[in-house]
Amino acid sequence: MANPSEKDLAYIQRAEAMAWPDLTALWELIKAGNTPGWENGKAFEHLVIRAFKLNGLEAEYPYDVPPGGKPIEQIDGLVHLHSHTFLIECKDRAGVDIVAIAKLRHQLLRRPETTLGCVFAAGEFTEPALIITDLTVPHRILLWSVLDIEECLAQQNFAAVLLTKYRHLCKYGLTDHSLNYKKHEV
Repeated sequence: MANPSEKDLAYIQRAEAMAWPDLTALWELIKAGNTPGWENGKAFEHLVIRAFKLNGLEAEYPYDVPPGGKPIEQIDGLVHLHSHTFLIECKDRAGVDIVAIAKLRHQLLRRPETTLGCVFAAGEFTEPALIITDLTVPHRILLWSVLDIEECLAQQNFAAVLLTKYRHLCKYGLTDHSLNYKKHEV
């Protein structure tokens, strides 16, 4: 991150000091809507990035584009998994709608076609958000709901779920949150 503010640096230092139990405790505060010492949404953004970093992935905390200039967009994070790059969008509220999907889609259009996106929601996605994600091609956005996040925190493994979600998107052409997607246990 180029030229982070003192507040941004403090958030990063705070997140970097967290281990899995700390992230789980922070998640409970996020769900309760009570994150003292964090601006709105910042705790969730930093939780997600720190979790990927704990899994050994290269990841970047929130940053502005362009760096050091008048921001035209704010990216909630960036994660590299093998040769794949994922832009991160986090929403720490219920009823995540198509605006979050459209925002991330627009950000992806400005980047190489191989860049994918992930929308993390501390609540559920609205039905229109799910539909627009399925119908907008090419499919470049993976959705992460409360159940996904809680599973990842319990397993202490965000990287494995990211890889599984990516493979399912490639195999079925649907996100695992699609209204048409049915999980089949093997």
